[in-house]
Amino acid sequence: MSVVRQRIAVLCGQITRHADMEQAIRRVGGGPHLDRILGAVRGADAPDPGKLIELLDELEDVCGEKGLAGITTTSKQYVPLPRGFQGSDPDEPPTWVCPLKRCSRVVFEDEAPVAPSCATAGTPMSSIRIP
Repeated sequence: MSVVRQRIAVLCGQITRHADMEQAIRRVGGGPHLDRILGAVRGADAPDPGKLIELLDELEDVCGEKGLAGITTTSKQYVPLPRGFQGSDPDEPPTWVCPLKRCSRVVFEDEAPVAPSCATAGTPMSSIRIP
């Protein structure tokens, strides 16, 4: 999985889960960086991964210097399903993913009973069923 997608997912999750996170980012001076990141991700064309990494690093540095760490990074790691694991059946609850398909954020029904919003797209996340 792309490091860029993973970091965008963390940022989106932070902003969505914590109502005051975007304001906190702006308060510590990360507003211009956040605006450039969101603008690049929301654009019609796929953003340049190198430029996004640079912007994400800058945002992380600015926020980290003011004690707001972990805005775009996390210690959680993806773990694939075990070999032979059967996917969900039609009665399984939905799983929500990025509606722009530009980050790796995933929210399960036990974390949110209704579709959470995507801070980047400004819309609800897309519902999928894991086959």
